[in-house]
Amino acid sequence: MNVGSKYAIYSVLIGATIAYSIMTFFSYEGNLLKALAWIKEWNYVSNLLVGLLGLLVFGFLFGRLAAKEIIKKKKDHTWVGFKYGIFTLWTGTLLGSLVGFFEEGFHKIGQQDDPFVDYIYKPMFWVTFFGLIPVLLVGFWFGRQIKRSAK
Repeated sequence: MNVGSKYAIYSVLIGATIAYSIMTFFSYEGNLLKALAWIKEWNYVSNLLVGLLGLLVFGFLFGRLAAKEIIKKKKDHTWVGFKYGIFTLWTGTLLGSLVGFFEEGFHKIGQQDDPFVDYIYKPMFWVTFFGLIPVLLVGFWFGRQIKRSAK
Protein backbone atom coordinates (compact mmCIF):
# COMPACT_ATOMS: atom_id res chain seq x y z
CA MET A 1 0.00 0.00 0.00
CA ASN A 2 3.02 2.25 -0.49
CA VAL A 3 1.33 3.68 -3.57
CA GLY A 4 -1.23 5.35 -1.30
CA SER A 5 1.48 6.95 0.82
CA LYS A 6 3.34 8.14 -2.26
CA TYR A 7 0.30 9.85 -3.77
CA ALA A 8 -0.75 11.19 -0.37
CA ILE A 9 2.60 12.98 -0.03
CA TYR A 10 2.14 14.43 -3.53
CA SER A 11 -1.39 15.49 -2.58
CA VAL A 12 -0.19 17.19 0.60
CA LEU A 13 2.45 19.11 -1.33
CA ILE A 14 -0.07 20.14 -3.99
CA GLY A 15 -2.56 21.17 -1.29
CA ALA A 16 0.09 23.12 0.63
CA THR A 17 1.02 24.96 -2.57
CA ILE A 18 -2.63 25.83 -3.16
CA ALA A 19 -3.00 27.02 0.45
CA TYR A 20 0.14 29.15 0.18
CA SER A 21 -1.21 30.64 -3.06
CA ILE A 22 -4.53 31.48 -1.40
CA MET A 23 -2.80 33.22 1.50
CA THR A 24 -0.51 35.07 -0.91
CA PHE A 25 -3.58 36.27 -2.82
CA PHE A 26 -5.18 37.59 0.38
CA SER A 27 -1.92 39.27 1.41
CA TYR A 28 -1.41 41.03 -1.90
CA GLU A 29 -1.62 44.81 -1.54
CA GLY A 30 0.14 45.86 -4.73
CA ASN A 31 3.50 44.38 -3.68
CA LEU A 32 4.05 40.84 -4.89
CA LEU A 33 7.31 40.30 -2.97
CA LYS A 34 5.64 41.39 0.27
CA ALA A 35 2.67 39.13 -0.46
CA LEU A 36 4.92 36.13 -1.08
CA ALA A 37 6.58 36.72 2.31
CA TRP A 38 3.33 36.80 4.33
CA ILE A 39 4.60 33.93 6.52
CA LYS A 40 7.29 36.11 8.13
CA GLU A 41 4.89 38.93 8.86
CA TRP A 42 2.21 36.78 10.47
CA ASN A 43 4.52 35.10 13.01
CA TYR A 44 2.88 31.73 12.45
CA VAL A 45 5.94 29.92 11.16
CA SER A 46 6.02 27.36 13.98
CA ASN A 47 2.28 26.68 13.62
CA LEU A 48 2.63 26.22 9.88
CA LEU A 49 5.71 24.01 10.09
CA VAL A 50 4.11 21.72 12.69
CA GLY A 51 0.91 21.72 10.63
CA LEU A 52 2.82 20.82 7.46
CA LEU A 53 4.70 18.08 9.28
CA GLY A 54 1.36 16.77 10.56
CA LEU A 55 -0.07 16.88 7.04
CA LEU A 56 2.86 14.89 5.71
CA VAL A 57 2.85 12.29 8.52
CA PHE A 58 -0.91 11.78 8.56
CA GLY A 59 -1.07 11.96 4.76
CA PHE A 60 1.44 9.13 4.67
CA LEU A 61 -0.62 7.07 7.16
CA PHE A 62 -4.03 7.91 5.68
CA GLY A 63 -2.66 7.24 2.19
CA ARG A 64 -1.99 3.64 3.16
CA LEU A 65 -5.55 3.31 4.48
CA ALA A 66 -6.98 4.89 1.34
CA ALA A 67 -5.03 2.49 -0.88
CA LYS A 68 -6.31 -0.46 1.14
CA GLU A 69 -9.91 0.72 0.74
CA ILE A 70 -9.55 1.47 -2.98
CA ILE A 71 -7.46 -1.51 -4.06
CA LYS A 72 -8.46 -4.32 -1.71
CA LYS A 73 -11.99 -3.36 -0.70
CA LYS A 74 -12.87 -1.90 -4.14
CA LYS A 75 -14.46 1.23 -2.67
CA ASP A 76 -15.22 4.31 -4.77
CA HIS A 77 -11.88 6.05 -5.31
CA THR A 78 -13.31 9.57 -5.55
CA TRP A 79 -14.99 9.59 -2.15
CA VAL A 80 -12.23 7.63 -0.43
CA GLY A 81 -9.70 10.19 -1.71
CA PHE A 82 -11.88 13.07 -0.52
CA LYS A 83 -12.53 11.44 2.87
CA TYR A 84 -8.86 10.90 3.62
CA GLY A 85 -8.03 14.34 2.25
CA ILE A 86 -10.39 15.86 4.82
CA PHE A 87 -8.95 13.68 7.59
CA THR A 88 -5.44 14.77 6.62
CA LEU A 89 -6.45 18.43 6.48
CA TRP A 90 -8.10 18.28 9.90
CA THR A 91 -5.28 16.45 11.66
CA GLY A 92 -2.60 18.74 10.22
CA THR A 93 -4.65 21.82 11.10
CA LEU A 94 -5.32 20.56 14.60
CA LEU A 95 -1.62 19.93 15.22
CA GLY A 96 -0.70 23.39 13.91
CA SER A 97 -3.47 24.97 15.99
CA LEU A 98 -2.29 23.23 19.14
CA VAL A 99 1.07 24.98 18.80
CA GLY A 100 -0.62 28.38 19.10
CA PHE A 101 -2.92 27.11 21.83
CA PHE A 102 -0.04 25.95 24.01
CA GLU A 103 2.22 28.93 23.18
CA GLU A 104 -0.33 31.69 23.70
CA GLY A 105 -3.78 30.44 24.64
CA PHE A 106 -3.24 27.89 27.40
CA HIS A 107 -2.63 30.51 30.09
CA LYS A 108 -5.81 32.37 29.02
CA ILE A 109 -8.16 29.55 30.00
CA GLY A 110 -10.90 30.93 32.26
CA GLN A 111 -10.42 34.52 31.14
CA GLN A 112 -12.76 36.62 29.02
CA ASP A 113 -11.52 35.20 25.68
CA ASP A 114 -12.01 31.51 25.00
CA PRO A 115 -8.67 30.11 23.81
CA PHE A 116 -10.32 26.89 22.59
CA VAL A 117 -12.38 28.97 20.17
CA ASP A 118 -9.55 31.33 19.23
CA TYR A 119 -6.76 28.80 18.79
CA ILE A 120 -8.54 25.58 17.81
CA TYR A 121 -12.10 26.12 16.56
CA LYS A 122 -11.48 29.22 14.39
CA PRO A 123 -8.43 27.81 12.58
CA MET A 124 -10.25 24.52 12.00
CA PHE A 125 -13.28 26.38 10.64
CA TRP A 126 -11.35 28.70 8.32
CA VAL A 127 -8.98 26.06 7.02
CA THR A 128 -11.95 23.78 6.32
CA PHE A 129 -13.86 26.66 4.70
CA PHE A 130 -11.03 27.68 2.37
CA GLY A 131 -9.63 24.17 1.98
CA LEU A 132 -12.80 22.26 1.11
CA ILE A 133 -12.70 22.86 -2.66
CA PRO A 134 -8.93 22.21 -2.98
CA VAL A 135 -9.28 19.05 -0.85
CA LEU A 136 -12.17 17.93 -3.00
CA LEU A 137 -10.15 18.36 -6.21
CA VAL A 138 -6.87 17.01 -4.87
CA GLY A 139 -8.67 14.18 -3.05
CA PHE A 140 -10.39 13.05 -6.23
CA TRP A 141 -7.06 13.15 -8.07
CA PHE A 142 -5.42 11.23 -5.21
CA GLY A 143 -8.05 8.48 -5.27
CA ARG A 144 -7.88 8.19 -9.06
CA GLN A 145 -4.09 7.86 -8.99
CA ILE A 146 -4.32 5.00 -6.51
CA LYS A 147 -6.96 3.26 -8.62
CA ARG A 148 -4.89 3.70 -11.80
CA SER A 149 -1.77 2.30 -10.17
CA ALA A 150 -3.65 -0.83 -9.10
CA LYS A 151 -4.32 -1.82 -12.72
